[in-house]
Amino acid sequence: MNKTSELHAMVCVAPFTLEWQPLTLPPLGPRDVLVQIAQTGICPSDVRVYSGKSSIKLPKILGHEAVAQVVAIGSEVTSVEPGQWVVPDGIIKCGMCPACRKGRPNKCQRVRYASGAYGEATIVPETNVYPLRKTTSLRAATFTEPLACVLRGERMLHITPGETVLVVGCGPIGLLHVQVAKRFGARVLAADLKRERLDKALSLGADVALDPQQPLREAVLAETDGYGADAAVVAFGSSRLVETVATTLGYGGRLNIFAGVYPKDPLSLDPNLIHYNELVITGSADHTPIDYAEALNLIERGLIQVLPLVSDVIPLHELQRGFEMVQSQQGLKVIVEVNPALMR
Repeated sequence: MNKTSELHAMVCVAPFTLEWQPLTLPPLGPRDVLVQIAQTGICPSDVRVYSGKSSIKLPKILGHEAVAQVVAIGSEVTSVEPGQWVVPDGIIKCGMCPACRKGRPNKCQRVRYASGAYGEATIVPETNVYPLRKTTSLRAATFTEPLACVLRGERMLHITPGETVLVVGCGPIGLLHVQVAKRFGARVLAADLKRERLDKALSLGADVALDPQQPLREAVLAETDGYGADAAVVAFGSSRLVETVATTLGYGGRLNIFAGVYPKDPLSLDPNLIHYNELVITGSADHTPIDYAEALNLIERGLIQVLPLVSDVIPLHELQRGFEMVQSQQGLKVIVEVNPALMR
């Protein structure tokens, strides 16, 4: 690895503006781990910040779906060693605030963030590194963070075997939802406007790809003998879509609003629909350490297929092009090679 003074990062300095800048990291603490980033996935939340649709202050090094190699460890670190491959979690929870103590560390009120994965290296606490098996695909490991978020969302739906789950929006996140819902024993209906994404959903386990030309409610009722879906995930940020999906649910149906909506757009829902049909509408955001560990385990055991979701691999200096691809919904998952020489 280069000396710290020679490290660089792609920094988002203003909306739609990225700059290649020197990267300065803080001193390594006794329980810290210095890692060199190999690859990272582009998350729509990164694109949202890049596009000026977020309250996150700039300049900032974005990127959080990384796989990395340990370079150095603090004097008290015992669980990893230099040369080892890990997935670093750059969201550092305090463990002491009311949210953490109530079992919601994903909503930590004193959260800190490590330097982002569009930099050549970063430092995270030992508790935030997840070692990989020697046989694990490095590229597959970049899906740990998004899969962890999906696991949290699916758990909140309390799916039981035999239920029908509707997944609306079959981008990379929606395709992970399809697979996790299947693992919970559900019959999965996939909905998207793009035929190629529906075909991908079918190849990854969806039972039915709904006709995008047919009204969504009619399509769901036709596939459920007029009852409606037992649960649904909206994996695309649209208030109108949430309103429509709510009408596809059967009695006691649960709806997870997984995707954020930007700019903000209030919902307009008939309260009687919720009241008389006993619907449960919830959201989910981010992940907990348990979700993170389980996601990596599922990937390493080959129980969730992630490599078929990769449509493009680009070098770090083409990050802007990658953001534009995600923003325009070209392909599926875009992976950024930060340090290509590291890839095994």
